[in-house]
Amino acid sequence: MPLLYALLMLVPLVLFHEFGHFVVARWMGVRVLSFSIGFGPVVLEWQRNGTQYAIRALPLGGFVRMLGDDPSAPADPELANEPDAFTSKPVWRRSLIVGAGPLFNFILPLVVLFGSALAFRQQVVPSVVGAVVPGGPAALAGLRTGDQIRAIDGNAVATFDDLVDAVSARPGKLTKFSILRAGQARDVLVTPIRQRQMIPELGLVRYVGRIQVLAQPEASVVSVTPNSPAWLAGVQSGDRVRAVEVDGKRTPVERFYELDDVLRHALTLNLPIALHVSHLRWQSEVSGETLDKAVEHPHNDATVRLPLPTAAAIDMAGLGLLAPGAIVGSVEKATPAVTQAHLLPGDELLTLDGKPLTSLMQLYEELRRPFDDIRSKKENQGRRPEDVVAEARKVLKPHVLHLRRRVSQPLPGQPTFVELDAPLTLGIEVSPEHRPHAQIGIGPATDYTVAPLIANPRLVGSALTWTGEKFVEGAEMVFRTLAGLLKGDVPVREVGGPLFIAQIANKSAELGPETFLVTMAGLSINLGIVNLLPIPLVDGGHLLFLLIEAIRRGPVQLRTRQIAAYVGMTFLGLLFLVVMKNDIERLIR
Repeated sequence: MPLLYALLMLVPLVLFHEFGHFVVARWMGVRVLSFSIGFGPVVLEWQRNGTQYAIRALPLGGFVRMLGDDPSAPADPELANEPDAFTSKPVWRRSLIVGAGPLFNFILPLVVLFGSALAFRQQVVPSVVGAVVPGGPAALAGLRTGDQIRAIDGNAVATFDDLVDAVSARPGKLTKFSILRAGQARDVLVTPIRQRQMIPELGLVRYVGRIQVLAQPEASVVSVTPNSPAWLAGVQSGDRVRAVEVDGKRTPVERFYELDDVLRHALTLNLPIALHVSHLRWQSEVSGETLDKAVEHPHNDATVRLPLPTAAAIDMAGLGLLAPGAIVGSVEKATPAVTQAHLLPGDELLTLDGKPLTSLMQLYEELRRPFDDIRSKKENQGRRPEDVVAEARKVLKPHVLHLRRRVSQPLPGQPTFVELDAPLTLGIEVSPEHRPHAQIGIGPATDYTVAPLIANPRLVGSALTWTGEKFVEGAEMVFRTLAGLLKGDVPVREVGGPLFIAQIANKSAELGPETFLVTMAGLSINLGIVNLLPIPLVDGGHLLFLLIEAIRRGPVQLRTRQIAAYVGMTFLGLLFLVVMKNDIERLIR
């Protein structure tokens, strides 16, 4: 399958590139002798209108051969009189033919992205708050799960993507959110925090606004106050409530806000209540390969029925049930969470260096901040990852976690929980991809349910906007990578070849057809830009010679063109060896 995905990604790019040369050459009146996909021996060929069409054994490229198009060949007097020869056409026509290949590589991603948006974005996530991160800007401002955000600073929003775009543009700015809550309109003032987004290897460091809400509704996972009715009944922090039983009638719940609604109603009836809960899976240490599964499915399938004493409770807080905070769901082997802090599933992290912790997201941000400060420094861009890691280790200080741990089998008269201090320092290593990599090794106890979808209220308009954004983003990444390579900020080992493209194609295919098509569009942009570089034997080098010919009103001398061809061939050969070396090293890693 990896080979199939690689072919499905590469062949359309090459085909469209060569089709650009072919169709414009025909339009300009040039005779096309051969249109080939791939190199090497011919596997399949046919003739039509004087053109050989061929599929060759090595599908790593392609070419269009036109009458008289070899720039390194001596002038043929016979071709000078051929009206359909490439060399007989004026410079502007030849330039259009040569530039058509890269141009079609820019047209293809626009078509692919727009078509992908129309196909896969007919249903979108509405601008409804699915979950609120405790302690974040949205929580502090009073936004709640289920709030529908209708406008931001007076500008209408309908989808969650609209919400993200609007908030991203307002870091640190007091912003008015017009919301609909339980059928009533109201305004809420929120100040998005400034969050750093960066790819230091490409010199990309920017700040966006975030209010820390999620589109996916939070599952009915709870944090439990010690010695509360829920605690005494046996409910544990990190448990997921699967159903609420009121006077013998069982109501399933999936989301936290559903649990809140059912319990509020049940408490007003003053009837017996029992919770059906599933505990965390007890996996004291999981490997990196299985951590994702532990995060996605952190709870047991079996449920336990736990009757609640509810005499004095009027709401969830009275029962001792709160929104999940910084609860550990799983820990990864050989990471600081295990080797330093000795954390266990179900541990509730209360403070970091005396500062209250409301979520694992807050913990990650606090620990990573000094490391990200070092990586974002301009002088560190382009340095060896080992050097960046060594510098980071010098400034990273140990932190103190204060946590609560339930005692599984307390002795009579002994407390049912203990509070502990644990040391924790951010782990810094060089990843297999040869990049500085931070790790803590904690997976959350909270999981999320699928967000509801609505029909896209402006399918075509949003598809056009998304297409433009993705195209610009892809072009920016290519230009930054090229600039980084020239300046030495991006090491040559980052350059990939056909095996790397096959890996990318396979990974993107695993994530779904939309991701596969977006990746294809990015590679097409890459191919178009690289082909415009002034390197002999590629389109950019050919265009450079045509420009010189237009300026000096005559072709470049044959010897100069031949030397350029040898230089270009040598450069491309060396580049091929480098990328193959990088690809093999990636496979070994």
